[in-house]
Amino acid sequence: MKRLFVKTALASLILFSISYSQDYIGTNKLSINLFLTFEEWDIQQNRDFSEFSNILSVNYLPERNTKLTLATRYASVGGSVHSLNGLSDTQLLFSYQLKKYNLIINAGLNLPSGKTKLNENEFLTSRVISQDIFSIRTSNFGQGFNMFLGTTWLHQLSNKFVIGAGISYQIKNEYQPLDNPADKYNPSNEFSITAGFDAKLNESSTLTGDLVGVFYGSDKVDGEAVFATGNRLITNFIYKQYFGFNYLSILLLYRNIAIDQLEGPISLIENEKLNPNQFYINFSFNQKLSPEFDLSYGLFGSFYEKTAAFYSGYNLYGFILIPQVKVSTNAKIPFYFKYGFGSAADKPNIQNVEMGTGINFSL
Repeated sequence: MKRLFVKTALASLILFSISYSQDYIGTNKLSINLFLTFEEWDIQQNRDFSEFSNILSVNYLPERNTKLTLATRYASVGGSVHSLNGLSDTQLLFSYQLKKYNLIINAGLNLPSGKTKLNENEFLTSRVISQDIFSIRTSNFGQGFNMFLGTTWLHQLSNKFVIGAGISYQIKNEYQPLDNPADKYNPSNEFSITAGFDAKLNESSTLTGDLVGVFYGSDKVDGEAVFATGNRLITNFIYKQYFGFNYLSILLLYRNIAIDQLEGPISLIENEKLNPNQFYINFSFNQKLSPEFDLSYGLFGSFYEKTAAFYSGYNLYGFILIPQVKVSTNAKIPFYFKYGFGSAADKPNIQNVEMGTGINFSL
């Protein structure tokens, strides 16, 4: 299953921290974001499924150098897969800037409010929706109590170039994924190293990049090692070209995943690579059409390595449309629409539609 908590934690490191160090996060003390989304995947001649998600996040700045974030979600999955619904775990994140030392401290808790002890049908559904190719908004419901701690160091080399480096460690506790058998599953702890930069190329363009390495130990069932997740190496670059209030953004991302390893009594089974490497590219343009209306639209392509897994070897293409309406000085209403389609040799074609809306409220 996807490791949502560590992704949330990593997202708060270099790219967030560079903008954080320059002017922190803004002047709003409190922001509440509610987003409702419906997404449907159609795997031709095979199966289809859909998910409805309610995503809530609350950000609070008690001081200019301090940020607290609370995030949770509720999701319901249906279609030709078995139904699965419930709350996900709740994340509580904390960031504190030590400006004198160019450091940002990040910490977090994954609170076990999500659904665990799945029956066999629910577990099979969770295995399908957690495939990376689908990028489902809520791909995991519950993983028990986890703790995260990280730090980021930043240094401004000039008024046009900032560098950063960070480390983080996540401690995971055991939980019961299935109602029967009632075995306790303990995912491995995770260690990550991050490095990044932010460069102002000229008066109207910037380039930001980062490199993240995520390293795992052994997963255990009832205290016995059974599985070692392959380490990840993720790099991405974002180029922005500004045209007044409008800007063009180009995102390039490459994710390399090492082979997973079976351990313990099942280690004699030959290991095959399942999780595919991925290359992703996105071109988007953001326009401020009026003081009350922004429009972002773009094209993307996502390309997956062919491995022994069924959902590998796919090339995905599509477009994204994101209008946003400012209804008052404190509230904005975003809309979201995405369409994608993909194909792979000797495999069914797939297509995806996602629609969403919500409200962003700040004080």
